[in-house]
Order: sequence, then structure tokens, then C-alpha cells
Amino acid sequence: MIKDRYNKGVIIIASVLIIAMVGGGCVNKAPKIEITPSSYDFGVIPYEKVEHAFLVKNTGTDVLEINGLSTSCGCTKAAVESETIMPGKTTNLLVTFDPNIMGDDEVGDILRVIYIKSNDPNQPEVEVEIKANVKK
Repeated sequence: MIKDRYNKGVIIIASVLIIAMVGGGCVNKAPKIEITPSSYDFGVIPYEKVEHAFLVKNTGTDVLEINGLSTSCGCTKAAVESETIMPGKTTNLLVTFDPNIMGDDEVGDILRVIYIKSNDPNQPEVEVEIKANVKK
């Protein structure tokens, strides 16, 4: 009787382990985008072009593809060093803000948004913000 219970216990534990191991191989592979920092404040700046590099990381288990970049204003440009990011790897997102493009009337606190489209199934589009206090 004790031996039968022991054998059943061993069989159940072995079955659970096998299911866990096989099931682990069936987990959907997916890319996951992470951008650091999520925003950047240039602080007080003169009417001059400024740049900042954000770090784009793929924390997922499949290749991350950057499918598009856009900005909330023509005064802001964005480019990635690589549109393909392997799992665990990073690339730079270079953002350039040029207040000269806005015209002479735009001074003071400015907020711009960069939109990044990717094949991350949970976040197909993420946003990062830049801020500046533009002085003449």
C-alpha cells in the first residue's frame, strides 16, 4: 500500500515535470520594446539645435523590428541606429530638436512626442517625450 502511494506520487511528480518542460517550449516567442529614459528634459536652452540619445532595448524572446518613427512636430527628428534588435540587445534612438524650425514666436516651455512603432504585440506603438524651455 505504501509502495503504491509512493509510485503514484513519483509518477505524478514526473508527469508535472514533463508537462512543465514541454510546455515551456511552447511559450510564444515575442519581442518586447523598452525605451530608457521614457522622457528627457533639455532644461533651459538657447535657440539652438539639441540632441539626446534614448536606449531602445528588446527585453523579449524574439527579434524586435522598428516599423516606423514619427514626431509631433517638424522641429523634432528621430532615427534609430538599427531597425532590427535581437533579444537582449539594444540600439540608440537619436532625437534632434531644433527650435529654429518652429519660428520666432515659439519660446518658453515646449513638449514634443516621438512615436515608435514596432512588432511588439503588447505595445505596437510607444511614446517618448522631450521637453525644453526655449529662450531667445
